[in-house]
Amino acid sequence: MTTTEVLARIGRSINEVRANKGLNSITLTENISLLGGDTGIDSLDLAALVVELQDENEYDPFQEGFVNFNTAGELASLFADGRK
Repeated sequence: MTTTEVLARIGRSINEVRANKGLNSITLTENISLLGGDTGIDSLDLAALVVELQDENEYDPFQEGFVNFNTAGELASLFADGRK
């Protein structure tokens, strides 16, 4: 998957969580902060999203340890870059 494809996947997942919380959908951009920003997700939602991405991509960018990421684009790059 390309970074753009992973970003779209992240956006779908975030909007699903937002819908379950009674929030309107958002347009996810690369620069949006995943926590404490406009996404409306919390750390547990983010952890679940990361596990979903790991399962779907059969890749764990954190197998060597924690990798810092803050934005949707940074998370998308972790999964896209690892599959090249």
